[in-house]
Amino acid sequence: MSLVPVRDLRNHTAEIIERARNGEEVTITVNGVPAATLVPVRPPTRLFLTKQEFLALRPGKPVTEAHPHDLWDDTTDDLGPIQ
Repeated sequence: MSLVPVRDLRNHTAEIIERARNGEEVTITVNGVPAATLVPVRPPTRLFLTKQEFLALRPGKPVTEAHPHDLWDDTTDDLGPIQ
């Protein structure tokens, strides 16, 4: 982490931003007091996988989706009446 006076930021903005882009944390000071920190932008974390990505993680037989016709003979008759 390096300290950069606000005057240097004003005079060398592109250079200091490039330093931050390359991974350096740059703290901007005003009258010697830290005021802000420039950090590199990190790619956002995805919260999901696509179906193809998920299947690529699983070795073996691919997952197949149930067809609605496969579920037609499922009933709750064997459960008996509600009590």
